Amino acid sequence: MSSAALLDLDIGTKPSRKERAAKTVNAALRGGVLAGAVAAIAWLLAVALSGTVFFLLIIATVLAAIYTVVRGEKARMAIWGLIAIAWALVLAERWVVNDNGGIIVAGAAYLGVVLGARRGGIAKKSLVLLLYPLISLAIVIAADTSIADPWGVSWLWVLAVLGPVLGARTVLNPSPRDHKT
Repeated sequence: MSSAALLDLDIGTKPSRKERAAKTVNAALRGGVLAGAVAAIAWLLAVALSGTVFFLLIIATVLAAIYTVVRGEKARMAIWGLIAIAWALVLAERWVVNDNGGIIVAGAAYLGVVLGARRGGIAKKSLVLLLYPLISLAIVIAADTSIADPWGVSWLWVLAVLGPVLGARTVLNPSPRDHKT
């Protein structure tokens, strides 16, 4: 290489450990918030769809009752079997989706935090730090509280997942005004 080519190379300083950690935490927070938001929107759509299907199933049940009365002995009982299966599916969906929305969104947010941290360049030896939700789980178990609804609200798990990452971001990037230009 010629000396002119060497002068054109931009040999910058390596970022400090704190700057690398801040970059990783920012990526983790961004991934967690994005994944949590997508899961929350999907959950809201599922709840809305569930409500619509629930309403339509009530109408179908009333129509099946009318059909059974009108047709009398000629009515097909397979219709009631289909309605029973539909009711079982709707009630199971309402139990899984509606009652566990916070856990579903928290799980997605946690997955987003882990993937964001991996993309942000977290060191392999620091991967164990991503097990931090186990601390909240231990507190809930020690308090003899329901894991599905700690203190009555499953949405607290979203805070248990995103809260520590937000706290780490605040520690590593206290104020935008303090950044060097």
